Formats: sequence, structure tokens, C-alpha cells
Amino acid sequence: IVGAPAWGNKTILAGLNHFGDMVVFDDPITLDNNLHSTPVGRAQGFYFYDKKDIFSAWLAFSFVFNSTVHKGTLNFAGADPLMSKTRDISVIGGTGDFFMARGMATLMTDAFEGDVYFRLRVDINLYECWN
Repeated sequence: IVGAPAWGNKTILAGLNHFGDMVVFDDPITLDNNLHSTPVGRAQGFYFYDKKDIFSAWLAFSFVFNSTVHKGTLNFAGADPLMSKTRDISVIGGTGDFFMARGMATLMTDAFEGDVYFRLRVDINLYECWN
């Protein structure tokens, strides 16, 4: 058990590599690495740690855009071997400006501070998009 309601008794049973832990997120997307930049959308989704011996996760998330430039979503899913410098993940669909998008996204950990903060750089290559 790694989480409990505020009134509950939280007991942490996961090991060093957080096997079984799940994280749900709703974070801003910016076009640069400045935390104070105007967001162009939100990254919303989840990941869970799926290996007992090394840091590795499986994730599914959407980039949700609602700006004057783009409207719609890009959807991603796949394995994320966190200790690799670059990781490829599938673009599995989209809506709005990204209707039926397909492609690959390359993830790179740009900065991190322990379990508290991390920043990803995401390079997206779309091979198909019905817009």
C-alpha cells in the first residue's frame, strides 16, 4: 500500500525501486524549460513502476491543448525505462487538430530533484494525422 485517504493509516510496502507505485499527474506543458512560461496545454495521465530490480515504468498520458494555435489531444502509451538517456514511446491517437495521430515521441529527462520534481523534454514525430 503506498497511498491512503487523509484519514487512513498509510503503510509503505514498496521497495527501493517503487515497484507497484502509481502516480497520476496533471502538469503544464510549456515550449521551453522555464517553469514560469505560459502553458500551451496540460499533460494528464498516469504511470506505474513495473520492475522490482531497476527504475522502469509503464505510462499512458494525453497532451491536452486548448490554445489559439492548437486544439485537441495527443495520446501516448508505452514502456518507459527511466534509466535510459532517451526513451521512445508510441503516439497512439489524438483528437481535434491531431485527429487519429500516429507516431513516436522521444522522452528525455531534462532535470530532476529526487522524488519531488522532474522535467521531461518530449520530441514528437507524427507519421499520420488526419487534419
